[in-house]
Amino acid sequence: MLSTATFGLMLGVAQNAQAGKLITGVEATLTGTTSNWALNNVTNGSGLPKPSLGGIHALSDITNAWRSNNTTFPLATPISITFKLGTVPQDLLGLSFWNMTGGASLTSMGVQGANFQYSTDDAANFTALAPTAFNGVAGAWTGSFTRGGTTISGPETVDFNLVKGVTHVRLNITSNYGQAQRVGFNEIAFKSIPEPSASLALLGLGLAGVGLRKRI
Repeated sequence: MLSTATFGLMLGVAQNAQAGKLITGVEATLTGTTSNWALNNVTNGSGLPKPSLGGIHALSDITNAWRSNNTTFPLATPISITFKLGTVPQDLLGLSFWNMTGGASLTSMGVQGANFQYSTDDAANFTALAPTAFNGVAGAWTGSFTRGGTTISGPETVDFNLVKGVTHVRLNITSNYGQAQRVGFNEIAFKSIPEPSASLALLGLGLAGVGLRKRI
């Protein structure tokens, strides 16, 4: 029989695996428009207490969010942002997304319609990436993000079936929330499988001890 301590370690490892690991060093490039607010704001954690998968983001402004220069809406072709996932390749589980927040003039610029693609060959080819859950609800993704509010907020979360060996993710923006010329959002963060932890090592030792006791 497993000890209470061993069971606790198993539970902790399982929870750690579900939480995932923030992918750092992400770099972004833009096609289909140019930037009015800096693109690197969406990957540098500038509106968060610290870079994370779940922090509360400050209200959108020039120092912590991205928005495009004047672009005609509705879009004739998607605006695309391609993200290199830090030290590649990565095993991708999902992402967190913070839309525009603040007054109506800002939230109307927020991303509405969107889809995702991934590459495993340094952006030479891309394949559609199908979300499996939205904000923790299986099958709830409809191809759109929720319009941001007037107050600070945490992210929306999008989960994928594990995709191994990913080098790049592309966000294709197809619509905003009604602003005639611009689109933007606050932050995006990508989730990978967590590193093996000290808890995992301790779990292995605990299970080894259980086996040893059975043999004595």
